[in-house]
Amino acid sequence: MPAASAKLLVSAVAAAILLAAPAPVQGRVGPKPTLVDQRGKRVSGAPARWLRQSRMPLFRGRLKLVRAACPARPQFSGCVYTRRPRRVYVSPGARNPRAVAYHEMGHSFDLVVMRTRHRRAFKRTMGLRRSGWYQGAISPSEMFAEAYALCARFGVARPAAKKLGYTGSVYGYRPSRRQHRVVCRLILRVGTPSRGGPVSGPPPAAPPGAPPVTEQVAPPTGTAPAPGEQTKPQPKPLLPGLPPLPLPLG
Repeated sequence: MPAASAKLLVSAVAAAILLAAPAPVQGRVGPKPTLVDQRGKRVSGAPARWLRQSRMPLFRGRLKLVRAACPARPQFSGCVYTRRPRRVYVSPGARNPRAVAYHEMGHSFDLVVMRTRHRRAFKRTMGLRRSGWYQGAISPSEMFAEAYALCARFGVARPAAKKLGYTGSVYGYRPSRRQHRVVCRLILRVGTPSRGGPVSGPPPAAPPGAPPVTEQVAPPTGTAPAPGEQTKPQPKPLLPGLPPLPLPLG
């Protein structure tokens, strides 16, 4: 067969394969909400782009993003109040607002979509044997929010070790490749209808108050900051400093 004819045949076959291939499934990572501000107006720009680019599901409906300091906790980089899980606060002074937003979305996902069995599955994967979800200096709840942020930014394939501190928090979330993969797939399964979620029924009652949420690094003194404290000079912490990380992470 002449070379020109062979090239035409190869091109035709390639085109046929592309036409026969199934189209990408839209929204295959599950539902995502409409992002609105504190006045209920649709949010555009960078925050809307972060939500679109997130590789993890969230939930249907609306998510209110408030670009302001957390009520009564101005030193926090971000927060979610358990009584209003569809409203997240991201401080205008946050050094990495996208990472903070993903962390807060992790808390929202936990409060709106997760169930007790899913939380237990996360703890088993991470080797967390203590009871409770919100208990401890560094609670499983905070570790999950960090996991969600990492999955939302990088997807199921864990990034290089130097990027594991994506949110810049003191929570020290450092999953192994297997742990990261299993946790991301858990989030996808729970939050994506085609994979068996979202599940029906109300979630377990959450304790009142705001989970300590954040992106923070130890201050120059070398002592760990309170949850939410930033590296720039701050007033006296409202919460005690964190002890050394006691979690058996890979």
